[in-house]
Amino acid sequence: MKLVLGIDSKLLRVAMSIALALLFAASLRAEEEFLKNAWKAFNRSDYKGAIKFADECIENFGKAADRMQEKLINDKEPAPPTGSVSDADKNKIFKRGPLNDVATAYFIKGRSAESLYQKGRSKDPTYKEMAENAYKAACRYKHGRTWDPNGWFWSPCEAAADRLSSLK
Repeated sequence: MKLVLGIDSKLLRVAMSIALALLFAASLRAEEEFLKNAWKAFNRSDYKGAIKFADECIENFGKAADRMQEKLINDKEPAPPTGSVSDADKNKIFKRGPLNDVATAYFIKGRSAESLYQKGRSKDPTYKEMAENAYKAACRYKHGRTWDPNGWFWSPCEAAADRLSSLK
């Protein structure tokens, strides 16, 4: 059957299905985009920018991360390992994108606020408090993991706990 414009309806349905699948896949990776921008800003020492992008990730995906973490706790799922992991564990960890990315966003926010506090001439206490709160928030996501490009996972919760204990 041909449409008025000469486009086969079956072909149109296939094209629309592909477009929807791509749109859905893009929305699943949206938290990764916020996180990538937060890391880029942090690595440029643009700590206020890093906080902004981290906050966008938290605001948009925090509820999903909370639900994932709660389910894992209720299901008595052990926290995933850190370091090099099996392919099965790697796949399991990667399927928890919002949880991983929100935990990491809180860590980036904490590190950025800590840097603003430490490097500021006045040692603005609001940044210290922001860092403390972000590190504590990262520790709520005990199942969150961050992929290091060198080929291993680390725990934003553990890293945040270490930073929190040394924050002065």
